[in-house]
Order: sequence, then structure tokens, then C-alpha cells
Amino acid sequence: MAYRILAGILLYLILPAIWLSLGAFMLAAPVRFAHFVHENFVLLPLIGPRDRGWKILIRIGGAGFLAFAVRFIWKMIHAWG
Repeated sequence: MAYRILAGILLYLILPAIWLSLGAFMLAAPVRFAHFVHENFVLLPLIGPRDRGWKILIRIGGAGFLAFAVRFIWKMIHAWG
């Protein structure tokens, strides 16, 4: 029984917070995000402050994370209400 409660807390509280913070980080500091991903996972190339294309793509991804989290929270509120 306690595991179900913890799973609900994880799903409905912690995951949207992670999506919101990741999206905000991607929007606010795309170069720093790209360097973080490159240093830890080697998935993105190292980008400089003048690489506008990569910064736009990262910001679009951040906006997508924010939109997904807001939609998830909106549906969660309406499901409970």
C-alpha cells in the first residue's frame, strides 16, 4: 500500500517538477545545457556562444518540455477536480 502512495507522489509531483526545471534550464542557458550534456553523455557537440542554430534548437526543446509539463499538470488538476 505504501508503495502505491510513493509511486503516485513520484509520478504526479516529482516528474512534472523535473520537466519544468529542465525546460527552464534549456531556455535560460542553452550553451550551458549543451556543455552539460556533452560532458556527461557526449550526445551534443560543444557549442559556442555564437552558434545560433544549436541554441534555437535547444530552446525549442526546452519550450517543449515546459509545454508538456504544463499540459500534464493541467490534465492532472482536471482529473482530480
